[in-house]
Amino acid sequence: MENKSCGDKNMASKLRAVKSCFVLGILLMSLSITIVPSTSAGLLLNLQSVITVEWETNQTADPVIPRGELRPVDLRVTYVVNRGALGGTLLSIWGSKQAFVDLEIVDKSSWVTATLALSTISFPLSATPQTKRTSVSFQVDENAPAFGLGYIKIKASIDLMAGIIEPFEQTFTLNFVPDYKPLINPTLPDANTKEIGPMDTAVFPIQVENLGNARTVVLFDVVSVPEDWNAVITSQVTLDEEKGSKNTAYLVIKPNKSFGYHFDEQTIRISMKPVKADDYSKQGTILYESFLVQSRGFSTPGFESILFIGALLVTILLIKMSRRNK
Repeated sequence: MENKSCGDKNMASKLRAVKSCFVLGILLMSLSITIVPSTSAGLLLNLQSVITVEWETNQTADPVIPRGELRPVDLRVTYVVNRGALGGTLLSIWGSKQAFVDLEIVDKSSWVTATLALSTISFPLSATPQTKRTSVSFQVDENAPAFGLGYIKIKASIDLMAGIIEPFEQTFTLNFVPDYKPLINPTLPDANTKEIGPMDTAVFPIQVENLGNARTVVLFDVVSVPEDWNAVITSQVTLDEEKGSKNTAYLVIKPNKSFGYHFDEQTIRISMKPVKADDYSKQGTILYESFLVQSRGFSTPGFESILFIGALLVTILLIKMSRRNK
C-alpha cells in the first residue's frame, strides 16, 4: 500500500510540473508580445502578410480599340500570412479576425482611363492562401499610339496587423496595346459646287485631317462620273501620326465640250479610304463626297486652231496693206 501511495504522489508531482511549464510558456510568450516593440515582435514571430495580384494574359493580348471599347480584366487577389512556429499558434488564437487588403491604381499611361471594381477586399487571417476575385476596366483615348505599349500600375497593400503581422506593399503592372484607329476629317475649302464654261476646268481642293492614332495614307478614287465628262483625282496623300496633321488632294473635272450651247449640271462622286501607312490591310471606314458642276455657255471644239490661223492671216494682211500705203 505504501508503494502505491508513493507512485501516486510521483505522478501528481509530474502533472504539476507539466502544467507549470505550460503556464510558464504561455506567460513568456505573452510577455514577449507585450514587452518587445511591435516591429521586433513581428520579426521574432516571423509573421508576414503576402499579397499577389494575377490576371489571364489572353484578356490583354488583343489590341484595345480607341474611343469606345471598355476592356474589363478579371483580377485574382491572393492573401496569405507567412509564419513561423510561434506565429501559427497566434493565428489559431485570433481565429476569425479579418485582414483588409487595399487596391489602388497608382500610375497609368496618360491616354488611359481605368477603374477598379473594388478598392478593399477582406480575407481571413490564415497561413493557407485565400483567393478572391475583382476586376479593373479601362479605355484608351483616340490619341493612344497605335500598337504602343500601355500600362496600368495597381498597388496592393495591407497595414501592420495586431502590432506584429508585418505590413505588405507591392505594385503590379498590367500591360496592353492600343489598336489602330483610322479616323480622318475631310473639309472642302472651296465648297463642292462650281459653275464653269464648257471649255473650262473645275478644280476642287480636298483637305484631309488625321484624327487617328498612327501615320495614315488616304486613298482617293472617282466613284462615278457622267458620260462624256472627265474627272481625275490625286491618288493618295499621307498624314503624319500627330493628331491634326493635314494634307490636300485635288479633284479636276472637265465637262462635256461637244459643239454647241451647254446648260449642263452634273454630279461627280469620290471615295476616301484611310489605311495604316505601313500596313494597308488595316483599313478604316470609306468616306464619300459629291461635287456639283454646272457647265454654261458655247463650246467650239476644234475651232481654236481655225481661229488662230484666221487671226494670223488677218494680221499679215494688215501688215501688207500698211506697207503699200507707204
